Amino acid sequence: MVSQQQKFCNCVKAVRRTLKLDKKKASTAEGAAIAICTRTILFPRGRTLKKLRCGKKGRLITQKRK
Repeated sequence: MVSQQQKFCNCVKAVRRTLKLDKKKASTAEGAAIAICTRTILFPRGRTLKKLRCGKKGRLITQKRK
């Protein structure tokens, strides 16, 4: 079973690759990918993003939506 953190990080990687943004704005591409994945993965569960770290020691901290 895939954890919510792994699912979220995989989503960010996949969406970041498919976004068509200017090459100079790489951080904007990642921000846009995080926003899209937050909408698709966390919002339906009534959660929103608080902290995120992907990688070997990844961490995803969420909070309730207002």
